Amino acid sequence: MKIAICNDIRQFNENRLKDYNWARQFPGSAWITSLFERQAELDIDIASGDVALQNVKSGRWLAGDVRVVQELDARHGQELCRLGAVPSVLTIFESPLVAYRSIDHLVRLRISFPHCVGPRSLFELMPAQRQASYWPLTFPTHWLNQVVTPIPWFQRKHAVLVAANKYWNERRWQRVRSTKDALRIIRHGIRKRLSATYRECRHMQLHDSRLALIDSLASRNQIDVFGSGWDSLDNLPHEWAKRLSGSRQIFHGQCSDKVVLSSHYRFTITFENTAYPGYVTEKLIDGLIAGTVPVYLGAPDITAQVPDAAFIDTRVLGSREAIIERMQQLTESEALTIISAGRAFLKSPHGQRHSHEGFGDWVVSLLRGKGVAT
Repeated sequence: MKIAICNDIRQFNENRLKDYNWARQFPGSAWITSLFERQAELDIDIASGDVALQNVKSGRWLAGDVRVVQELDARHGQELCRLGAVPSVLTIFESPLVAYRSIDHLVRLRISFPHCVGPRSLFELMPAQRQASYWPLTFPTHWLNQVVTPIPWFQRKHAVLVAANKYWNERRWQRVRSTKDALRIIRHGIRKRLSATYRECRHMQLHDSRLALIDSLASRNQIDVFGSGWDSLDNLPHEWAKRLSGSRQIFHGQCSDKVVLSSHYRFTITFENTAYPGYVTEKLIDGLIAGTVPVYLGAPDITAQVPDAAFIDTRVLGSREAIIERMQQLTESEALTIISAGRAFLKSPHGQRHSHEGFGDWVVSLLRGKGVAT
């Protein structure tokens, strides 16, 4: 079976995800690496969308033999389908708050995929996908042999957040250097106003909630923050930049291994960028792999994917003060029970789909008509 993995991220072209170290830069991509590594074992030929398209146009591959796995509205996937390749799996890995234009395009797409992986309510907006089988996104985060032994509870620091400094509504006007810059900002603004997806998602953003918790924990000297962009707070609204400017000692730049770093902390702050139903990324799962207690805010239906015994659900606690109090009062015994529940979930059939190998195997099973709901 020939598989085309189609994505408009140019760094994924030319089969570059064959390289394990290259894939490490892009969360959620190494399941493709796992398929490249096991092609003979799985009896498949796999290629990035651009390479698959070249193979079809050159006659090396017959279009009808190619199964298309397409992320959002990837152009190589659409072109392959027009040439006769078989549309098979449509995925949404990206936040709808960021990928609003692609989702708007998918609403108008006429190509039907039998399997859709991601937030169900988004696919239900797409007339061509209304007969598809809908599957939740079990975001692939780790290799099955990636075992982390966390240090003893009493030796750990309090809390850590590993995430880039991004904000849902960037202060773009401060970066205007030319008329071209200004026109680009105006164009983006018009697109957002006209986008039904963006209008629906903007009120679900969680950047402010995450910054508020960072601020509160920083005032108690109870958090470290790692990730790119924190050396400058210019992209944040003035009020947030002002509030966090006095806490620069908590910002430590990028880290080489998120999971190993997190294992030295009791709590990982795992707030999604948006509270969209069915949209769960690597954040919570990484916290489970690290053997920490994840403090989660995100998908309102999160417990349909991850058992509530495995993390602290901040929605139940309500206020930021209640979250901080819960973290401070959690006993070692309670924490180890939560961590054990997380480890048990990762070993379950559904949990193993969060591994690169497990997710890759599952996608292949969908292509072979053997996908079974879990």
